[in-house]
Amino acid sequence: MVFVAISAVFWLLNELSNDYTTTINYPVRFTNVPKNKILVSDLPKKLTLNVKAYGYTLVRYKLSPAAFPVVINLKEFGNNIATPSVKQFRLQTRTIRQTIGKQMPNDIEVLDIYPDTILFQFANIIEKKVPIKANVKMEFEDECMLSGNIYFKPDSIIVKGPNTLIDTLSGIYGKFQKFDGLSKPLQRNIGLKEIHKLSFEKKRVVMYLPVSKFTQANFEVTIQTKNLPDTLELKTFPRLAKVTCLVALDEYDKVDRKDFKIDVDYNDIENLLSNKLGLNLEFAPSNVTNVTYFPESVEFIIDKKP
Repeated sequence: MVFVAISAVFWLLNELSNDYTTTINYPVRFTNVPKNKILVSDLPKKLTLNVKAYGYTLVRYKLSPAAFPVVINLKEFGNNIATPSVKQFRLQTRTIRQTIGKQMPNDIEVLDIYPDTILFQFANIIEKKVPIKANVKMEFEDECMLSGNIYFKPDSIIVKGPNTLIDTLSGIYGKFQKFDGLSKPLQRNIGLKEIHKLSFEKKRVVMYLPVSKFTQANFEVTIQTKNLPDTLELKTFPRLAKVTCLVALDEYDKVDRKDFKIDVDYNDIENLLSNKLGLNLEFAPSNVTNVTYFPESVEFIIDKKP
């Protein structure tokens, strides 16, 4: 058994001293992508190499794969890829065999490379100023609510990235925030939700939640008429509509019944199924919410002007 083992060792050493042809997967890294472009295609992280080497060299590689990738400098193989009109570039791997061979161990000869073509698809890098958008869930204490729009400082940022993404980008959302028991204005420094392949001018912004206590306000508003011919006059019954809304306590004195506009439309008469015209809320101030009015329709009479 000892002589058999010794014979096997010598046989193995003899076999490993012979040349062999095989395939290995070798890591690769691409450098010098044009600064005015960004890659939108996925590049291989490894190349399949058909190599020739001594048996013991291949065994050593199998036991301890390459620690460092081969580096492919795109500037050496595509002089025109920085041109804005160039959207793609095909690299024939046979043209980089010598480059790869120089970076391989001396006792490994590269015979062929797979895939035979690597496709680089580019998009031009552009900039665009886009608004910040809220991404929040809020729970309020009783009689409290937002007294205006959520706003940010800055309210917009410069975003840089491939034109294929930037052209359709309408805004950047903050990272999701949840707030419970809101009863007063809140200021919070928040991060922005990242988007793959886009870079932001800022990574954080300040968000303001204008929260106030609200109270109910009631007004009587004169019903107006639109689209009425100059030769006619239209009277509604009742003449006034009762408007109810919610308004922040600190805004209560700033709201007046003249800030509301409720009317009927003379053109609706042609399609009436009853003897009543529907009321329309044409305008309400921006600092009120939950606006309702009564009645929703009114009776009317039409007379010719004297």
